[in-house]
Amino acid sequence: MPASEPSQSTPGRLLRRTLLREGRAWRIPWGLARGLRLEVDPRAPLHVYLGTAELEIAGHVRAMAQPGMCCFEVGSHNAYYALVLARLTGGPIVALDFDESALARIERNLALNPGPAGTVEVVRAYVAHERNEAVGAETLDDLVADGRLPAPDLLVIDVEGAEAAVLTGARRLLGERRPRLIIETHSAAVEAECLAQLRACGYAPRVVDRRRRLPENRRGHNRWLIAQRPS
Repeated sequence: MPASEPSQSTPGRLLRRTLLREGRAWRIPWGLARGLRLEVDPRAPLHVYLGTAELEIAGHVRAMAQPGMCCFEVGSHNAYYALVLARLTGGPIVALDFDESALARIERNLALNPGPAGTVEVVRAYVAHERNEAVGAETLDDLVADGRLPAPDLLVIDVEGAEAAVLTGARRLLGERRPRLIIETHSAAVEAECLAQLRACGYAPRVVDRRRRLPENRRGHNRWLIAQRPS
């Protein structure tokens, strides 16, 4: 769940000045992540800390994350979904990111939640469409095939526009392991490419649009793809 510009509403500014101060450990009061603690990031939307972020997919996350599953959060940013998935499944969770500041934030948030964090492994990886040692790029296919990561049952992917590239580098995984997927897309073109790739692998993905009630301050195209294992 990458950060975005915080709301500039008067209530939002007041809440940040009085309670949501940068660096504070905040316990989420509602929703899918209720009870988890996150370090306050001034760039993140208030919905993250209220527990109302991405309500559109909360039911899908609960339904798809079954006990014992191995789950990847690709583009972890702050370990939000890694911690949620750890609590829902009790299984091994892999939080993947490449940004050094994000990796440090992930580690701090895991330290704030020692219970669910016990099953979370943090992996520094630039997940892309191909392995390229010159830029440090890896594919999910190679990471799993080489034994560096376990095969996932569920993939949560949010990499700010590079979602189709991640799928390209996971074609063998999608064809053989057939994991469930939750993908956030940030442009119509990326969404279309992801849909095409998933359908080519035998999935029948569902598009989830942004909610109209209690909306988040999101800019441009922003939707999710939900894909179950093909039969």
